[in-house]
Amino acid sequence: KEIIRIAAFLKPYAGRMAAAVAMLLLSSAVMLAQPRLTQWAVDSGITAGSIRTVLLASLAVLLSAAAGSVIMYLSGTLLIRASQGAGYDIRNRLFARVASFSFANFDRFRTGELMVRLNSDVNMVVMFFRMGFFMMIQAVFFLVGAVLLMFATNPRLATVVAAVMAGIFVLFVLFSRVIRPLFMKVREALDRLNNTLQENLAGAKLVRAFSRQGLEKEKFGRRNREFYDLSLKVGVFIGIIMPFLMLVANLALLLVLRMGGAAVGAAAGAGMSLGELTAFSNYAMMAVFPIVMLAMVLNFLIMASASAGRISEVLAAEPGLTEKPGAASPASLRGAIELENVSFRYGEGEHALHELSLSILPGERIGLIGTTGSGKSTLASLICRFYDVTQGTLRLDGRDVRELSFDAVRGRTVLVLQETVLFSGTIAENIRFGRPEATMEEVREAARLAGALEFILDKQKQWEEPVGERGMGLSGGQRQRIAIARAILARPDILILDDVSSALDLQTESRIIDNLYNLPERRTTIVISQKVSAVQKADRIVVLDGGRLQAEGSHLELLRTSPLYREIYETQSVEAEEAGA
Repeated sequence: KEIIRIAAFLKPYAGRMAAAVAMLLLSSAVMLAQPRLTQWAVDSGITAGSIRTVLLASLAVLLSAAAGSVIMYLSGTLLIRASQGAGYDIRNRLFARVASFSFANFDRFRTGELMVRLNSDVNMVVMFFRMGFFMMIQAVFFLVGAVLLMFATNPRLATVVAAVMAGIFVLFVLFSRVIRPLFMKVREALDRLNNTLQENLAGAKLVRAFSRQGLEKEKFGRRNREFYDLSLKVGVFIGIIMPFLMLVANLALLLVLRMGGAAVGAAAGAGMSLGELTAFSNYAMMAVFPIVMLAMVLNFLIMASASAGRISEVLAAEPGLTEKPGAASPASLRGAIELENVSFRYGEGEHALHELSLSILPGERIGLIGTTGSGKSTLASLICRFYDVTQGTLRLDGRDVRELSFDAVRGRTVLVLQETVLFSGTIAENIRFGRPEATMEEVREAARLAGALEFILDKQKQWEEPVGERGMGLSGGQRQRIAIARAILARPDILILDDVSSALDLQTESRIIDNLYNLPERRTTIVISQKVSAVQKADRIVVLDGGRLQAEGSHLELLRTSPLYREIYETQSVEAEEAGA
């Protein structure tokens, strides 16, 4: 079912596939004619002593073999074009589906798992379309054609061969039932192995910082051993069944030669000539070996079906968030945010936010502070509609956020995350990520406001300085400042900074915050932090605790009215004094 469903991607290439199959059948028909030519050479040439007939038959065999090879080459070329075209379409469809995923989908499908499905699984399906399909069509045609020609040559011997073929088919079915679950386990083990590898590559610095190389090697070794053991088990099964099928096929040939030889050696009228025995032996092999070929195709089919099922799982996964038909798409937002009794939880876990009600005015500068796990980042994700609220209502400019298009929300709202993500390219390209058409003057101004201009100009290639994968070659503070510059250049109506000053010193942090609060275009700005120094200049500070609104007000008001805020402030003040001493 899985492979049939994925085979729908071959539909645009139906013409090429039909031509390839027609050529494949024609080349197979030419090959089925060769034993008859051999029979003619033996009976009318060698046995009759006619050199001319032997030469003519030999030339006919040679020409038919050459013609069959050329036709098969053309057929294979068409199959390759069709299968690779289908693979191209599958990858594009998969990537488009993954691009539409919400954060909830990524909570389900891990990065390494998706990489395997977009690469290894697609390649497996393409290989089946190219080779397995080719072998299957040819094997079935050979099987049917050879059996019919065997019965036309000698029905008694054909019955014996048919009985052997039935036994091979039973083994074939039993083998498929055993091997399919094993192939699924192999693919799942490969997923776990790739996830472990991806996590270690992404967290290479953290692994070394905690001196976990040895433990991670052991973990990878266990995953690798699991994959090795399962792959070995599959290999052993295949290694047993294939030689066994070959043995049965050769025993069948031996039986044909024994019975056929007796018939040829019998008195005249036994009904079988030496040429017929030669032709029948060839047809017997053409009938038995396709079953062996089908066993090989079975390997392809089982692996391809497992891969096709995993591909279909991604394609069938509905995005965790959907855009309402006819959703409003205003060109800009005023920046008013209202949360009314909003609660939210991740999956079936505990609530991260509890009945939170909060109003933010257009252009207001908000500081959001709280202890770890208080729901600050969750609130930012809800405003950007990375998740939908579990209950309650979140409004932007008076409209339920679910009534706005994704472009209207995310195109006019920019969230700068604490975990900075930069792409391979240049510094200028990374800053322009949200507005590729921005002028160099605008890029420079955004970098200045983000406190990044000075270190950029100190680089050897300045704006064209290469940035490695995930920002390699830049310090944590430099990456954060480039991310802030990228957000400023995008000119959002709502700007949210989620603890982005963690790698900045107090002086740089203060200068950047001042710049953000005093941008020429007044916009709603939310600065999320655990540091009082990052939020104390805000128009209003919102204090969260355990997913609930604990207090709100100015810095001075909260020092008087909020015990939690005062405790955070005093603790950080003592730490700052001790650090200064």
